[in-house]
Amino acid sequence: MNKRIRIVTKISFFIGAAFIFAASYFELFFPPKNAFYLGILGDTLLAGIKSLGLAIITSTLVNILKNWMEPTESLVSNGFINRLSKCEMKELKSKIEAELYFRDNNHDKDNFYIFFQEELSSLLNDCYYKYYKTKIECKICENYITKTIRKKFEIVNPSKKEAVVRIPFGAEMQKVENVDIDKLYIIKKFTVDSEDYTKEINDSLIIKENCTDSNDAYCIDVHTFWDIKVKKSQVIDMVIETIVPLNDVCFSNKITKPCKEYNLIFIINDPSYQLSWHSFGFMGNHKDLLIEEPMDNGLEIGFKEWILPGDGVVISISKNENLMTKN
Repeated sequence: MNKRIRIVTKISFFIGAAFIFAASYFELFFPPKNAFYLGILGDTLLAGIKSLGLAIITSTLVNILKNWMEPTESLVSNGFINRLSKCEMKELKSKIEAELYFRDNNHDKDNFYIFFQEELSSLLNDCYYKYYKTKIECKICENYITKTIRKKFEIVNPSKKEAVVRIPFGAEMQKVENVDIDKLYIIKKFTVDSEDYTKEINDSLIIKENCTDSNDAYCIDVHTFWDIKVKKSQVIDMVIETIVPLNDVCFSNKITKPCKEYNLIFIINDPSYQLSWHSFGFMGNHKDLLIEEPMDNGLEIGFKEWILPGDGVVISISKNENLMTKN
């Protein structure tokens, strides 16, 4: 706003001064005795040009003083806020908040106000999940567990600018006896708004074994990613199959963006096993909003409200002690 006022002021002053200078120039070089003197009509015209120049300069100065001295209520009621650009409104908002909450004390980078401004408020303009649905079908085999993981979610971009969103794939996995490491993690399906990129994502998948250099059981690193452009929204649909040893009994599902509707279904094919679970992050502190629906061979978990990046669920598999006792 101030920049525009300065520009308009300079232009108005230049135009007004040009009018006055032009009129004075003609009066000086074309006096009454000059052959080009236009008489009373010329004098009236030159006087009018001078007056116009003076009026432009005077009105500009008056408007500047008015903006400086006008009370806030009058500025707002006269549409002052509507004339601001988005960047200027954000700057004004920041200054008002600083005056309201921190006029008498310092607000450095360690307080909650700065954290909200720089971290949380940015989420309002970032992409989010309209829904995020996951279905895991778990099968117990002789010496390993297979999981078929189906994920479907919609990414929404609330801003007017196109956004690039990275879809990560990967896991830290254990070796499974008699199973090649290339079979431990397979992307069976990957589509973006019905466009199939399954072959391309598998070609970029990297499975690296570090078991000789590490004592960690989870010594196989699997990773890749896919960048998508989101103008308004994109629907992602994928199916991943994994193989883990029988002692790898935990499965975690964590979101990376704010999510409006969360749903997870976990199914196990063997009745001799049972499931237990817990939520973490924001979800873990609001268990009253969680929806749990037991199933004959699994469970369904949902959340009623928005959840934040980093929220999720951990599900573990264990032998059904009640069945073991009966046997």
